[in-house]
Amino acid sequence: MPAKVLPHITQALSCLWSSQAWPEPLNLALDSLGTALGVDRVRLWQIQPPPEDAHSWLSLVAAWPKSPFTTSPLTPVSTLTSFRDWFSRLQAGDSLQAWVGERSTAEQQWFQELGIASVLVMPVNIDGGLGAILTLEYAQQEYYWPEETVNLLHHFTQPLGAALSYHQVNPVNHAPPAQPYDQRLVQLAQRKPLHHGNLELALQDIARTAAQTLKVERTGIWFYSPHKQQVRCILLYQSSQDQFSQGLELAAADYPDYFAALQEQRTIAAHQAELDPRTHEFAPHYLRPLGITSMLDAPIWVEGEMIGVVCHEHIGPPRRWTIGEQQFAAAIADLVSLAIESRHRHQALADLQASEERLQCFFQATTEAVVFHEHGRIVDLNQAAERLFGYSSQELIGTSVLELADPSSRELIRQRLQAPSDQLIEAVGRKKTGETFIGELQGRAIRYQGRAMRVVSLRDITQRQQAEMELRLADQREKLLGEIALRIRQSLELEDILSTTVLEVRQSLHVDRVFIAYLDGASQSAQTVAAAISTEWQEGIEAIFQDPDYLQTLFSLGDCPQAWDGSHQPTATILARYHIQSTLAVPIPPTVNMRYPTQHLPPKVVLVLHQCAGPRDWQIFEWQLLEQLATQVAIALQQASLYQQLAALNANLEYQVQERTQQLEQKMLELAELNRLKDVFLHAVSHDLRTPVMGTLMVLNHVLPGDEATRQVTVSRDILTRMISSHNRQLTLIDSLLDIHTSEDQGLSLQRIPQALGQLLDNTLADLALLLDKNQTHLDNALPNDLPLIWIDPGQLQRVFENLITNALKHNPPGLKLSLRAQVVESVTAPQPMVLCTVQDNGLGIPLEHQEHLFDLYYQGKKSRHLRGIGLGLYLCRQIVQAHGGEIGVVSAPEQGATFWLTLPIYQAAN
Repeated sequence: MPAKVLPHITQALSCLWSSQAWPEPLNLALDSLGTALGVDRVRLWQIQPPPEDAHSWLSLVAAWPKSPFTTSPLTPVSTLTSFRDWFSRLQAGDSLQAWVGERSTAEQQWFQELGIASVLVMPVNIDGGLGAILTLEYAQQEYYWPEETVNLLHHFTQPLGAALSYHQVNPVNHAPPAQPYDQRLVQLAQRKPLHHGNLELALQDIARTAAQTLKVERTGIWFYSPHKQQVRCILLYQSSQDQFSQGLELAAADYPDYFAALQEQRTIAAHQAELDPRTHEFAPHYLRPLGITSMLDAPIWVEGEMIGVVCHEHIGPPRRWTIGEQQFAAAIADLVSLAIESRHRHQALADLQASEERLQCFFQATTEAVVFHEHGRIVDLNQAAERLFGYSSQELIGTSVLELADPSSRELIRQRLQAPSDQLIEAVGRKKTGETFIGELQGRAIRYQGRAMRVVSLRDITQRQQAEMELRLADQREKLLGEIALRIRQSLELEDILSTTVLEVRQSLHVDRVFIAYLDGASQSAQTVAAAISTEWQEGIEAIFQDPDYLQTLFSLGDCPQAWDGSHQPTATILARYHIQSTLAVPIPPTVNMRYPTQHLPPKVVLVLHQCAGPRDWQIFEWQLLEQLATQVAIALQQASLYQQLAALNANLEYQVQERTQQLEQKMLELAELNRLKDVFLHAVSHDLRTPVMGTLMVLNHVLPGDEATRQVTVSRDILTRMISSHNRQLTLIDSLLDIHTSEDQGLSLQRIPQALGQLLDNTLADLALLLDKNQTHLDNALPNDLPLIWIDPGQLQRVFENLITNALKHNPPGLKLSLRAQVVESVTAPQPMVLCTVQDNGLGIPLEHQEHLFDLYYQGKKSRHLRGIGLGLYLCRQIVQAHGGEIGVVSAPEQGATFWLTLPIYQAAN
């Protein structure tokens, strides 16, 4: 755009000094400027104080399109709080840009009264001070003027101020002297070297044209050195020889009057250079040796800074420079500025093009979908976005971003468009095929081609959310199964076990009816032994298990769960008879010695679920949950049956003491062993060993694509972390079980060395640092430095401290305070003093009835169902400490924290 604007700006400058009566030249100049820039309006305002008021007001001087400004009233701006800042910046020579939407309410009202949506304000200096402002306005559009265009406009406002000053002194209708130089300026402004960034050719063209037009012998272009200590002639044109040269340097400090005048004046027209106070300093060393009698110099300004000067030097009799020649010289300096800025612009454009090419490569190479939009209208998008939505760029550019959103998320997107934010959000997107996906998107504000836009990055997180949901469901299923199993095992009464089972299943899975029934194959009958039924579906339940058709469906059940609904005949007729929309039957596995209350061994026990309120598609996790629960119920039934047998034996004990004592003892041993093995199997195999493997297989099956055998699979870090954590827990459990077995059969093998307790605890705390930070633990390590060495196996003893600390963290909420203490004490059980260590917390404490069992094998306490593990940690701690010859114990009370203590032998060096 700047290259297209430059000839119009030159043409506008020519209009200012046309021979027509004022203000027609001004109107023509504004017409040329407004047409070139494509704005809605150009206005020139004069700054003046109204009567009896010290504040500045604005009065309209001229406007394009032409409007009657002679009768325009003064427009007050002193009421605006920001005007003082505007006025100061304009006085400093800065331009201003503003949009109505970003201004205060009072300022918006002022802009709206003037019909302005966005505006560029240019200062116009008259007689050395801010006398007027030039405004370029859009009435509807928000626009940002590029820096290159603003710099070019400064070259118009400077001579505009001179023209206004001239016509303030001369009569309004008096035309200025005719200017024979306008055509030369227009021709220069239209030549290619000026706009194509070739600075050397442009300066040569300017210097030769200026010298020939002004009929001077020498025209030189001088630039300051970087620190402005010297001024160097980079180009000198000599008319008589028609040749160029360069290289002469002058010290700027030797000519203070000259350079000071350049800072303040548009041109220096020295008719007699040796006598002029501005140029007399050049006389002895420059003017006289070269025969220069008159000088016409104009400073070169770039971006508000004087970087050099254009010197027109006359040889011969002294010459009086006309106003037209002075204006021409100033315009020549402006063209030099434009040539310099053109070079900078072309370099910047080349850099910008290279940057845009790199950005385009990244824009297209990134796997994330990227969309540019302006107030919700799509401006551009990359190939990843085309692949994600299934549209081509041509189909989407110009359409609303709401077209890419699912109707359920359009209100969210509409709110984000109305109140833009950089916050990450999730929304449902819709592809061209109608398929939906969950998208994670984030926007950023940018400015592109002078317009405010936003760039939005999108990624499809549907699979990630599905995987996370399945992991959460697996975790919930695991917790639910543990809670139900624990409630079942807490009772030894068959009635309580079965009632708890059906009640928990109905509440957990939100089922209308749940039954446990015994099926007698011999009589082809069924008996309901436990039921949990929603109030509104109580009617007619007595007849369900008396209906031979319905019984036939249950008797046909094999060893696997089976579901029926109303879509298949003849099952649909049977289910409709009892208002059943969907049903699921799960067989409870038979176990050895399972006994019916009447001492009859039933061939089949079944758990039946009815959904009556509406159709239901039973989920895979529900099938798996009920299968695992059926196994737990079978074990609980076996356990209850054994206890019933024990109760029967006790009832007859007084009659069969002698002959049944041995049997009773054997049964008790079997019961104890069975109970112990059941607990180990229940927790270690069913819960802690089987569940991680199932979770891993589920994740792997989920991420494994089913269509391409060689397709690579991407697994998120979160999923891998969960899988690693699950297997680490499994490995820890196996190691603990092996250690228990080894210690019971062979005793612990210790590799003792003398070591400082402080060093051992430092190593332990370093390993647990992340866990302590995660639980926000406040640690008080107050071990004295003068403790003697202890005679220990460091690896085994570190396990003790790790168990004590991690147990405290697991059984208490975050923010726990832990205190570590140690001292030398006299031992009652050992011949020499021992080191007494304590691990104290301020947590929930341990009830007294649990303290005496804490160190027993497999003991977990009532709250253990909320935690993982099978009760091996403290048992191992006691085994290790006792193997060292020490003791371990606990002191605690509810809500007063717990203190675990242990004693360790002091190292006795051999004499």
